[in-house]
Amino acid sequence: MQQDRTIVIGAGAVGIMTARALMLRGKTVTVIDRLSGPAEFCSRGNAGLMAVGHAKAWAEPAALPAMMRALMGREPSVKISKLLDPALWRWGMEFLTQCTSRANAANTRKLQRLARMSRDMLLPAETAMGLPGETRHDGALYLFQDKAQFQSYAAKIGSGQEIEVLDPSALIELEPGLAGMRDRLAGGLRSHIDSVGDCHLFSARTGAWLDREGIAFRYDTKVTGFTCKNHRISAVETDAGPMECTDVVLATGVETPDVTRNLGFVPNIYPIKGYSGTWRITDPGAVPQLPFVDETELLAVSNFGDRLRVTAIAEFAGRDLSLPEKRITFLKEYVQRNFGTGVDPDHPEIWSGLRPTTPAGPPYLGRVRAYDNLWINAGHGQLGWTMSLGSAELLAQAMMGETPVLNGVSATAKWLAAL
Repeated sequence: MQQDRTIVIGAGAVGIMTARALMLRGKTVTVIDRLSGPAEFCSRGNAGLMAVGHAKAWAEPAALPAMMRALMGREPSVKISKLLDPALWRWGMEFLTQCTSRANAANTRKLQRLARMSRDMLLPAETAMGLPGETRHDGALYLFQDKAQFQSYAAKIGSGQEIEVLDPSALIELEPGLAGMRDRLAGGLRSHIDSVGDCHLFSARTGAWLDREGIAFRYDTKVTGFTCKNHRISAVETDAGPMECTDVVLATGVETPDVTRNLGFVPNIYPIKGYSGTWRITDPGAVPQLPFVDETELLAVSNFGDRLRVTAIAEFAGRDLSLPEKRITFLKEYVQRNFGTGVDPDHPEIWSGLRPTTPAGPPYLGRVRAYDNLWINAGHGQLGWTMSLGSAELLAQAMMGETPVLNGVSATAKWLAAL
């Protein structure tokens, strides 16, 4: 008799949280990943912001002129380096259909619902696993260097219990570490509903806890195919041999199209490249304590206690992970200009990663229609850490036959029975 075992493919933040949600419901789980540990790819060097206040779909009317400027090399935060990539054209054609105001509003609502659910789950999850309380839950800032841009955002959002609108002097009073930006700040928003933490560290600690609780991890293991019969997957084939299963979850990020192609469907997930630099903090008073998103230059900045991380750029470059000097310089100049006296400028850790992005923005979440026991939780874009706990919980609820506490939060596709 086949053992009742669920296989989760992918040990990034999303896969780790999915394994946890299933284990807490009594499932026997094995996690497979081609790398040597949890969160070693897309989740390793990201901003660490659980950015509920920044959970909005990229596809919007304003994205069209931004893409045109990027094609002409006039958009510093967006780069198109592999224009003739067929995968980019496939993704881009669907992206264009999502750039209406109506589609943007619907997709943004999905992202915000998932993000809020996840954020509310983070602190209880830390407590339940006995993890050090290194994530912080005291909000984040959204800063503007352009007055018209700030006034437009402030008018749309307004000031309330969750969001405060602050002028430059109020920002500096709240966060003295922004003093280096004083002359450039036009204003900002304080979101009280955001959190920040080292996603890689949190995922690694969760993985260690799951290992102690009995989840099996198969690292350095590559998935090579599937054994299928009667609309079911009976085994996952790997370079270490086949692994029998009763259910499979794809938490495979940008590699999802590679994994599924032989199964007869190809999720429209494109790898949008981002960069980060991590600097050792030498003067805590000269760097911000609260995380922030610079909405004008489109960078995110997070303080991890002894390290300052800055992330930036959305680059359409296929699977390229190189670190061009001009991208590194962009990060270094921003840090030197704003926080140069607070960090060690000479030894940053530079990283690039690939955000697994759907054209609509929300992830693919649900069961693959052609298979009774194949599920997907992939395509979270720049919000993987932000939405990981919520999307994992919803998928686990659906897999166990429970009624998910949220519905209508997935991107849609013909091959997907979406949540």
